[in-house]
Order: sequence, then structure tokens, then C-alpha cells
Amino acid sequence: MGYSYYDLEAMTGPLFPIVTMEEKIMKTIAKGALGALWTASALLACGGVTFAAQMAKFSYPVAKDSTMGRTVEHFSSLVEDKTGGDITVRNFSDAQLGNEIQSAQSAQGGTIEFTVTTTAALASNVPDFNLFNLPFTFSSYEQLDKVSRGPTSKKVLAKLQDSQLVGLCYWDYGFRNLTNNKHPVKNMADAAGLRVRTIQNGVYIDSMKAMGMNPQPLPFPETFTALETGALDAVEIANDVTRAASFYEVQKYLTETKHLTTLSVVLVSKQFWDSLSAENQEKIQAACDETSDFNRNIIVESGAETLQFLEDQGMEVSEISPEALAEFKTAVEPVVTQVHATIDPELTAAFTAEVEAAASN
Repeated sequence: MGYSYYDLEAMTGPLFPIVTMEEKIMKTIAKGALGALWTASALLACGGVTFAAQMAKFSYPVAKDSTMGRTVEHFSSLVEDKTGGDITVRNFSDAQLGNEIQSAQSAQGGTIEFTVTTTAALASNVPDFNLFNLPFTFSSYEQLDKVSRGPTSKKVLAKLQDSQLVGLCYWDYGFRNLTNNKHPVKNMADAAGLRVRTIQNGVYIDSMKAMGMNPQPLPFPETFTALETGALDAVEIANDVTRAASFYEVQKYLTETKHLTTLSVVLVSKQFWDSLSAENQEKIQAACDETSDFNRNIIVESGAETLQFLEDQGMEVSEISPEALAEFKTAVEPVVTQVHATIDPELTAAFTAEVEAAASN
């Protein structure tokens, strides 16, 4: 099938390695170009001429017509509107400028300005992001929205600056569900032994094992063929991706487990960010926050339509009972405990309190 846009889930190793000589050269060139732009702007301003807008690149790994693609387009439009045209954003979908990891590295080096990266990938350098990767942490988008805008989430974002990145806000791909081609899954007994494709992230892998499955961290572009040939039985992924990647052609059963959410962070090159006026920084931050509303709204609004589409394609949809859900949650408790042990206890306690408060409101 050749799907490149979710290669983000195929990556391993640290997200931000040592910058290579080639990257240093690219960064120097970028600085020189930006300096020339500022000089030209100043000269033209002295002559009473208005200089053209500053151009920024936004790289993202999915299709333009996907939920995330629509989110990026909305953000870019807001940035241009709020800055009065001072900054325009050119979007590059489908991993044109590199997959998720490569784009984050390019932003780190200053050769692109914006990208969006999952917390699963960011956890390789900032383990605190694994708080968002724990199974069954969130039960609704409203709860997720409140927590991702809360003080603990912002503290975790701030830690990215040590990697020459600025974390603006959180967007989401949607809750992850389980699809398979064997039989309906309504409890742990049904899930037992399924060879399931998952992300190359320790928390994801351990969670699938705890739930009784046999996790296979296969690169995303290889997943369709693996399902088609029977090398894999199942996939755990958002419904939007099941639709976009045509997994319904090789998967018969879908279970709304909502065991994880694919939360992502909007990253900005710190080099670019520091070049902006305080006023434009505030406007871009506001654009990101407002786009979070848009992102969550379209995920919720498109959810029922996407599910209906998958059913129309022949998928049999199941839900798990409260009793089965409790069984799954109990099974993954050791994974949660293990992750908590790697994170500052005060941060974990604050995060847990916010999750519980958001669930009760």
C-alpha cells in the first residue's frame, strides 16, 4: 500500500541525537538567510516600503485531508490572521520533509519552524511524556482536554527547551482501538494471543503484553501487507487511521477499547521562536491554543461518521462491558506502577490529581 505518513510509529532510539556536521552547516546557512531577510526588511522599512511576510514551514506526517491535516491547516490560517500577515505558514503533509522524528530533528536544528510529534516519540528524551502514554488514563476527550491544558502538562512542555525546541500545546489523533481479523474481542480472553501491531514504545509494548496479546512493533508502512498475508492478526490504532490506511479491507472486527490516546505536541524551533517579537509569540501561542479546540471538536464530530463508514465497509463493531474494562485496567496496573517509578513523584501525583479532577467535573 505504501503508506508513508504514519512512519512516525516505526521509529526507535533517541529523538534528538547529537547534531551532525551537515546539520550544523544547514543551520548556519539558515541563520545567514534569516539574517539577510532581517537586513533587507530593515532597509526597505527605512525607504517606506512594507516587506513581505516571514515564511515558516510546518512539517507533519499525515495526509492533508486527515483530522490532523485539517488541524494544521486551521492553525496556519490563524497564525497568518493573528499576526496580520507578518508570518505565513507553508504546510508540508505526508512526511514530505521527513517523518515525525526527522521533522523534530529539523526543527531542533532550525531548518524547519513547526512540526507535530507524538508523546510516545518525545518520551525517548523526556520520560515525563509517558504519563500521557499510560493505558486507560483518559475516558473522554473532555477529560483529556482539561488535563492537557493543565499546569502539569505545561511543566512537561517546558522541558523541551533543553532540546532547542518550544512545546506550544497538545493536539490529538484520537483514542486508539483494537481491530483484528480473527473474531470479535469483548474481553481479555478474546484478546489473548493476538499478534497485534503497536508503536515502538516500551509503554505501548508492555501494555499490550499485560492485556494478553503478542505485540509486534512493526513499521507502519509494512502493516497492511502483514495483515493481508496473515503475519499479523490485529492493530491498535485510532479509527481515523484505520479508515485512512484502508485497514478495513484486511480487518473484520473493531473493538472500541479506547485503551490509549495518540496525544501529540506542537513543536517550534527555539531558534525561530527566539527570533520573534514577544507580541508575535503570544499570537502564535494563542493560535495553537485555539486550534486545540478545533482539533478536539473535529475528532468528536467526525467520530460517529468514521465509525459508520467502517461499518458500511463491513467491519463488525463491538464495545467492551464495564466488567471487561475493569479486567483490562487491572491487568495493566503493573505497567502504570513501573512507569510512575521513572518519573518524579511530585509530578506524578500532580498529574494523577488533575486526571481525577477532570474525570469528576
